[in-house]
Amino acid sequence: MAQPASLVTVPEESFGKPGWGRRGEFELAGQRVRYDRGADRLSLFDVLTAGRAPLRYTWSSPAGDSEADCTARQTEVAAGVLALSTKPWTLNCRWRGASDATLQIGEGRVQWGQATREGSYQRGDLTLALRSVHRLEGAAFATATPVGYEMLRDGQVIGSVDLSRGVPRLRRPEANTPLGRAVTEAALALALVWEPS
Repeated sequence: MAQPASLVTVPEESFGKPGWGRRGEFELAGQRVRYDRGADRLSLFDVLTAGRAPLRYTWSSPAGDSEADCTARQTEVAAGVLALSTKPWTLNCRWRGASDATLQIGEGRVQWGQATREGSYQRGDLTLALRSVHRLEGAAFATATPVGYEMLRDGQVIGSVDLSRGVPRLRRPEANTPLGRAVTEAALALALVWEPS
């Protein structure tokens, strides 16, 4: 994905593996992440479709275990080859353990012909704005689905997760700081959740 100038010099960390499946574990900078995720779809007469994608993950860091419980949802109505989203895609997360945080992001305004996703992550007084990225590095046109996400503080991009290359790639502030921890928790949720389909 295209990176903003504020992140060009920030080192990139990859995590996970291609085709990592419904449940498993991996390491991010030597810290273990265990996850369990799914995607369910309920269709009524091939007209109304409700999708739900639950996600749970535990990140074991020096600050302790941080456990996330997330759900992505989307509802569509179809008529022939046309489909209309009656309840656009949303993702809601709540953390417990070493972190007491929440995340909410959903499809909102249309930009470059794409429904962008915007939201926030909040832990105490620390708030990050979240937004989807729909442009690949060097591409002239936007993609229909997000190729990654940016995390912003006071309007400046301070972190990102690139989902365009099979294995997620994270750029974040120093991992041991509250800001680095917040970016990591948000990035893990955004990278691990499946699209409700």
